Amino acid sequence: MNGPFEAIVLAGGEGSRLRPLTKYRPKPMLPVANRPIIEYVLDALVAVGVDRVVVVIGHRGDRIRDHLTDSYRDIELAFVTQKNQLGSGHALQQAAGLVDDPFIVVNGDNVLDADLVRATVARFTTGDGAAAAAVAESATPQEYGAVLTDNGHIRAVIENPSDAVSYRINAGVYVCTDDIFDALDRADTRAGELYITDALVDLPGDVLVAETDGTWLDPSYPWDLLSVTESLLLARPDLVGEAGSFDDGVFVADSANVHETATVEAPAVVGPDCEVDAGAVVRRATCLGPNTHVGPNTVVERSILGPDTTVGGTALLRDTLVGAGATIGDGTVAAGGPADVVISDRLHRNRRLGGVVGDRATIGANVTLESGVRVAPTTSVPAGSTATGRLEDGAEVMH
Repeated sequence: MNGPFEAIVLAGGEGSRLRPLTKYRPKPMLPVANRPIIEYVLDALVAVGVDRVVVVIGHRGDRIRDHLTDSYRDIELAFVTQKNQLGSGHALQQAAGLVDDPFIVVNGDNVLDADLVRATVARFTTGDGAAAAAVAESATPQEYGAVLTDNGHIRAVIENPSDAVSYRINAGVYVCTDDIFDALDRADTRAGELYITDALVDLPGDVLVAETDGTWLDPSYPWDLLSVTESLLLARPDLVGEAGSFDDGVFVADSANVHETATVEAPAVVGPDCEVDAGAVVRRATCLGPNTHVGPNTVVERSILGPDTTVGGTALLRDTLVGAGATIGDGTVAAGGPADVVISDRLHRNRRLGGVVGDRATIGANVTLESGVRVAPTTSVPAGSTATGRLEDGAEVMH
């Protein structure tokens, strides 16, 4: 890689489709394999030689600033605030004049590796174009819009791609010059938002396509957090980086305490200061965040438990996401399996989601969490009840 390059990381969005998990933290700070998503981005940039990063923050941006400032002391970090989240192009405009060109631009809410960034830089430095952009294959291009490519160049951005045509999606990794800011100034907004892709097609030169086998994963919906975590643990355990022991796909932090009669099945992550009690079973594709307590004879399978969460005894959590500081009582069951879930007025059928429990929610003993339920932060669900659908912030469910 010629350079060093500087980088801009776009991390201002909330991730509204991931509510209630993003009420108190932005999407880039959600954990995948016990690491905030944005750490994968920063690690990839550092690995390709970037030593200065401008981070565009917005929703709960203090969480990102505090975490990165503490965790990445060997690179220069600068932060700029996007006060209103009006699209990726608007986010990039906030960093105009803050980096030397050419520079790297990366979305801060995707899991990626250095190979993807390196390939994009190489495509730019060895080609003759105005910019380079990484593309990725996707089974659901309609979720992202898609790019139409021809002979290694991006020719158009397609908002509603046809199933009959093969498209790639924009992976959110670019190498640009200051020309991108001029193009953004000329670009039209759509529904009040401005997107980088609208400016790319208006640059004074070709946009080169970077194709690579590098890792790119986007957890757009709650069930994606589970599948992305599972994929990463299975295919790229080298990216997880959990300090402690690693044995046949099981990461256990040095300060964790797993009872001798408990079982942890690979792949799984048991974070710092966790307690896994006697007879408990932590099944595959499960991540226990720092200071999580799993009670005796409880089974947790393909689930993510946030920091400081307590799960009582003889409970069952499957395909379940739990935020920070939640309490789940003895005997509570989230059986998992397919569910029909409505997010942003759109019905998603047959999604594998046991439930989502927000930060500091309290689930009583012997509660049944119906598949697909979303429990907002600080909500109380009384013992013996059944929770279904979407429970709003601070609600108290009647028995």
